[in-house]
Amino acid sequence: MSAGAGAGACLMVASIFTPIQGGSATVYANLCRLAAPGTMVALATRRNYGDGQEIAGWRAHDAECGFPVYRMDLLRPAMMAPPANKLVSAWRFLTIDLPLRAHLVAKVWSLIRKHRIRVICIGELNSSAWLGRLFKTVLGIPVILYVHGEEITTRFSAGSFGRKRENYLRSADGVVSVSRFTEKALVEQMGVRPERVCLIENGVDTQRFSPGPDDAAFRARFGFGRKRLVVAVGRLVARKGFDQTIRAWPQVHAAHPDAQLVIIGDGIQRAELQALADASGVAESITLTGALSDADLLAAYRSASLFAMPNRTMPDGDTEGFGLVFLEANACGRAVIGGRAGGAVEAVRDGVSGLLVDGERIDEIAAAINRVLGDDALRATLEAGALQHARANSWQKRVGIFQELCTKLQNKGEGNV
Repeated sequence: MSAGAGAGACLMVASIFTPIQGGSATVYANLCRLAAPGTMVALATRRNYGDGQEIAGWRAHDAECGFPVYRMDLLRPAMMAPPANKLVSAWRFLTIDLPLRAHLVAKVWSLIRKHRIRVICIGELNSSAWLGRLFKTVLGIPVILYVHGEEITTRFSAGSFGRKRENYLRSADGVVSVSRFTEKALVEQMGVRPERVCLIENGVDTQRFSPGPDDAAFRARFGFGRKRLVVAVGRLVARKGFDQTIRAWPQVHAAHPDAQLVIIGDGIQRAELQALADASGVAESITLTGALSDADLLAAYRSASLFAMPNRTMPDGDTEGFGLVFLEANACGRAVIGGRAGGAVEAVRDGVSGLLVDGERIDEIAAAINRVLGDDALRATLEAGALQHARANSWQKRVGIFQELCTKLQNKGEGNV
């Protein structure tokens, strides 16, 4: 690790960070990796807050990523069952939350001094916005809140963080939105002044994700043979629509018995998804791989005939803020199927880079997959449009916008530290 990051560095604070797979983790890593040398420092975790297990491969990642990464066990408490009553809630805050927060404040303070941090970017509104406000109040350091969408569209129960997030958002020096959908929600639902919102639509690293040959070793490891792969990638949570894809799969299998559904990722829905697959009647044509390495993920995209993630908006408002995986698949020359919900309507150009469907309608999901698998000319047209769409939305074009925002806020806060 570098001993110092130079003057005017931005500290990225993120509980979900590579090598964890997922859209937000990739966004934050790309902002750090592709930024000008010495301008970004990351603070992340050694453990996954969902299960408390150590994140596989974090040491190798940090040694090779090319920018300073510091790690704590956790930046927020691990997930637990809801407290039985207010007494239990208070006890948890005093014995778990408060000591963790004290440790986190001390760590950030040491990084501010060591790397001359001039801007703090908070990558998790719901759990870490308080940290940015603290250092803004005490040291005058400008704060950026990076918002993907679900953090503000999801409704919180009374007495929860939901009543505070508007104040955090309104008081931030800058709020990054990853889509126009999210930008509109910030202004209209959260009351953030439009001039405080900086639109930085998610991009894709076209140097890492690119067309390539079908990977025989990847196929052999999972026993896919020459089957046509319909690949899905993401955290296994309800809004992604993986459950709906499994429910639709018997219709796909009936029309295309040589097709294999491959769901890549991990999350709280994994046991439920496996149970759905086992009960589908076509379980042998559905594979849940769990999380894969970066190399295997690239191999999966390149070996796929189609990418499918028919996302939907959940009853509590949880929805996809953008859907970076759509662009990753596009960059590998693959057509995609996404849900007509949230920011996915911006990530997927309907009829150009892929098809949009109603993620609640199983028949519509199955029909879209069958249509692309059954029409070589359509698939070739969509794949050409997909590659063009991805190349027009590379990360290299996005990082400059973020750095300009950091410079603007750094100049505003200069002299306060």
